[in-house]
Amino acid sequence: MVISYFGVFMILEYKFYIRMASNTDSDYCGVGIRGIAMFIDSFIWFLLSFIAIPVVGLLTGNVETSNGVHTDLDGMAAVIGLSLWFTFAIGYHTICEWKFGQTIGKYLVSIRVTHESGGPPSLQDSFMRNLIRIIDWLPAFYIVGIGVLLISDRYQRIGDRIANTVVVRE
Repeated sequence: MVISYFGVFMILEYKFYIRMASNTDSDYCGVGIRGIAMFIDSFIWFLLSFIAIPVVGLLTGNVETSNGVHTDLDGMAAVIGLSLWFTFAIGYHTICEWKFGQTIGKYLVSIRVTHESGGPPSLQDSFMRNLIRIIDWLPAFYIVGIGVLLISDRYQRIGDRIANTVVVRE
């Protein structure tokens, strides 16, 4: 399934690259390159779950050590674990984009987040664009965000529009 989404991103990137190429003063990034960066960053999100879940398991006593270490969260502990993981994930994007203009995924594909004015995003801008990621992600796999991005002249998802940011090539 990931491969099919990757293929769709690449096709959409090619389709909209022609539109971008005609606008010589624009280096705004479309769906494809941003999708690749998010795919890379999803591995970071996955790794962050290996921090959040065991921390909550240790605090609630839900860690078993027979045959390795196993954390089994349910009920409120699971909600707390998911909330902590989500906080780590949003924090990762927020801090990286505020301090460096890019996450690891964005760095690897040579794109960055900037304020619409061309300067770096503020901490508040970065936090807002990443908090709104929840809405952009709906109903699954960034369908809302991709739809909004495709109808935007500067390829901005909802989070970008609220935070007045754009994603550009380096």
